[in-house]
Amino acid sequence: MSELEEGLAHRIYDYEGTLSDVVVVNDATINLDGSNRAPLMADINRVVGICMEGTVPFRPRNLMACVNRGVLVEEMSESRLRDSGDWTAGDVLVRWLYGSPLTDPAQSSWQLSGVAGQDFVRSVRLSYEGEHIANIVAVFVDECSLFEERPGISIGADSRVSAEEYRIAPLTQRPEMEASHTPAADLLVNVLKAVEDWGYDTAEQARGVLVDPLAANLQSLRSPLVRSGLLTIARSAELMSATRMTYRELWGFLTRALVGDAPSRIPRERLGEWVMANQPSGLGAEDDFERMRILSGLRFNQSIFGAGKRSIAPEGSMRDPVLKLLIPADPVSDAVPGSNPDAPDQGWATRISDAFAVHASEGTPLQSLLDSALEDGPLHAVVTDFDWRLDESFGQLLQLQHLKDEKRLEAIGWYGAYLTRLYAVSHGISAFRREVDMLIRTWAQSPHLPDDLKSPLRTLIRPKRNPTESGSSLLPLFDSRTEPITGRTATPKLAVRVREPELSTDRKGQGEQVLLVIATDGTTMSKVSLDFPLIREALACVDDHIGVTDLIDVTAPRLERVRASRLLSSHLHGAEFCLADGDREVQITQRYMKES
Repeated sequence: MSELEEGLAHRIYDYEGTLSDVVVVNDATINLDGSNRAPLMADINRVVGICMEGTVPFRPRNLMACVNRGVLVEEMSESRLRDSGDWTAGDVLVRWLYGSPLTDPAQSSWQLSGVAGQDFVRSVRLSYEGEHIANIVAVFVDECSLFEERPGISIGADSRVSAEEYRIAPLTQRPEMEASHTPAADLLVNVLKAVEDWGYDTAEQARGVLVDPLAANLQSLRSPLVRSGLLTIARSAELMSATRMTYRELWGFLTRALVGDAPSRIPRERLGEWVMANQPSGLGAEDDFERMRILSGLRFNQSIFGAGKRSIAPEGSMRDPVLKLLIPADPVSDAVPGSNPDAPDQGWATRISDAFAVHASEGTPLQSLLDSALEDGPLHAVVTDFDWRLDESFGQLLQLQHLKDEKRLEAIGWYGAYLTRLYAVSHGISAFRREVDMLIRTWAQSPHLPDDLKSPLRTLIRPKRNPTESGSSLLPLFDSRTEPITGRTATPKLAVRVREPELSTDRKGQGEQVLLVIATDGTTMSKVSLDFPLIREALACVDDHIGVTDLIDVTAPRLERVRASRLLSSHLHGAEFCLADGDREVQITQRYMKES
C-alpha cells in the first residue's frame, strides 16, 4: 500500500496484491493538480494502462472510483473539446456513465459492448481496436432508495451483471417488509442492538422514577410495527421531495429518532444531567407540564419534525437537511378526518379529536385513544411510561381552576399535535398520504395512469370554460400567458379549442421519476415530470372544477409549457378557432385561397 503520512484524506490510494493491484479513487472531487482538468479520465487511463502513448502495465490493475454526478458533468465538458479520434478510455467511460455513449463505432478506437443490468447497476466490456481490455461494473447508488428492498444482483465470471427490477413498495405493504431486506431498516435494527448492548436503560428509568424520553424512544422502536411506521414516514418524505437520502442523511434521521436534536445543543457527557435537570418537580401542575414539554422535544415523534415545546418546528429549521425533508411530511399539517389508519385513500385523524372530546367527560386523551385502537396495533406498541406521565401532567394542568383560557387552549393544541404525531408516526402516516400513494401507484402502473388520476389530470391541463356543461376548453392565442379561459370574458379573445388529450406515462431509464406524456391524435405534444406537486394539484381538481394548492408556484411553469406547446404552429394545423366574447363562443372558419 502507498504510504501517506499526513493523516488527511487523499484522492487516490494504491494497494498491492499478490496477483494484481487495486487503485481506489477515494474522492473524485479532490484535484490537487489544477492543470489537469479531467483527473478522473486520467485515473482511468492510468489504470487501464494503454494511455495516449500506448504503454502497457506489467501487472493487472483494478480501479474502484467513488464519483458524484457533478464530476461527470465537469469531465464531460472537457471531453467535448476533443475530437472523437482523440478520445481515450477515460473519455469513452465517462460518456457512458454520464448517459451519452458512443453511437458510431467509427468514432473511436475505444469501444464499449455487452451492456447489461438495470438503471442502478450496469456492466460493460471495454475494448481497444477490437481487443478486450477490461470489464466495467458501475453502481448508481442514487438510483435506489435506502428505504426500499434491495434488488437481487449477481455478477458472473466475466463481470456481467444480472439484476432484479427495482421496485417501490406500496404504502399498504410496507409493514410486512423484512427489516434485513432494506438498508435503512437493517441499519436501524443494528443501531438499536448496539445501544441495547451498551446498556443505556438506567435503573431509575426501569423503576419508573426517571422520566426519560431517550429510553422511551428505545422502548418504542423495539417494536417492528413502530420501526416500519417511522421508516415509512421517511420514505414518504423522499417521494414528496423527489430526492433520496444518502447514508449521511439517514444517520442524521436515525440520530433525531433516538436522541432528537440533543447532539447540536447538549454536550454528550451532559445529556444525562440535562434529562435530570428537567424532571417534573411536583411543585405545580404548570411547572410539571412545562418540564414534560421540554423533555418531549427529544421524543422521536416530535424530534423528526423539529417540534418540541412548540406545536410546530421553529423558524429556521429548514436549514437542517433532515428537517428540510421531514417537515413537509409532518402529519399535523394534513390531519384528514376519518377512522381508517390503514387505507391511504381514507382519513385517520377523527380518533384523536374524539379522544379529546371524551376527555371532557371521562378518562384521559391517551387512554381514550388507546381504547379506540387495536390492542396488537402500532399505537399500543409506541406508548411508553413517558407518554403516560405526559398525559397525566396534561390532565392535572387542565384541572387547575385559575388556568387562563389562553394557556388552556394552547396546552390542548400542543398536546393534540403531540398525540397526532405519535398516532400517525406509529402507523406510518405522513402528510398528504393519499397523494404519496397515488405517486407510487402511478410509478408502478406506468405506462398507464391510475383510473382515478386520469380525469383530475385532464382537468388540470385543460380546464373547461364551464364545468357544469359539456363545454370546450379554450386557450387564448395572444395573451402573455396560456391561462385557459374560464367563465365570462371581459373583452373578446381569440382562442383555440383544445381537444381532450391522450395521457400516458414513461419511466423507462428515469429511475423513480415518471414523465407524463401528453398527446393528441397519436402525436406527442409534450412531456412533463409527473411528481408529487403535480399530483397534489391534480387531486385538488374535483368534478371538472380546477383546484389550487400551496404548490401552484411549483407546478404553474410546467403547466404553462404544456399548454404553450399546443399553440406551436406545427400543432395548429386543423385546429378550431373561436372568439370568446362574454359567455358566447363565436366559431371562426379558416379559408385557404389558392394563389392565381
